[in-house]
Amino acid sequence: MLINNAAIVNGKRLLDMEIPEIEKSLSTNLLSHFYTIKTFLPTMARSELGGTIVTISSVIGHVGAAQLTDYAAAKAGITALHKSLSAELAQTHRNIRTVLVTAGQLSTPLFYGVQTPNAFLAPIVEPVDVAKEIISTIDSGRNAAVGAPMYARWIDCYNVLPYGLQAVARRLAGLDTAMKTFVGRSGARHSSKNGGAIQAF
Repeated sequence: MLINNAAIVNGKRLLDMEIPEIEKSLSTNLLSHFYTIKTFLPTMARSELGGTIVTISSVIGHVGAAQLTDYAAAKAGITALHKSLSAELAQTHRNIRTVLVTAGQLSTPLFYGVQTPNAFLAPIVEPVDVAKEIISTIDSGRNAAVGAPMYARWIDCYNVLPYGLQAVARRLAGLDTAMKTFVGRSGARHSSKNGGAIQAF
């Protein structure tokens, strides 16, 4: 079971978001994972074959970013959901594997318009490359954590850095300024209709 429900991004400051927008974001980006798992997990638990639950999170859930409070909170919740569910299944259903995918910037319309000043610290990842790694991990038949690009595999280390170093890393990566040019999926559709190239993240 691959859980990556159609994510949404408001791309607004918390001060500028309406409560219904926040609720829709958390429902789509976080609660939908609970609903999906609750729907399929009982059948997997009854099966001798078990299965694999693949959950798609984001580095944003570990570091947060300006204009992504709702999205970051949802992704942090997904990571916590994965860890807690993995612990439960390890006790009662070892034939159900769990895979957590922590992705960086993907070349998709979800983050269309986002500009990051440092392609070395925040490289763009092609979805097909992430998909190949997920399939390889599923085929291995083990519980695992997949990170892409390379820095995503070590993103947990960010939070143990002294605050001053975290601030430097955020500034160098353009983490809190990248969303200033965000237009999202609607902007991507508009650009493609008008013959513009889509270089989304």
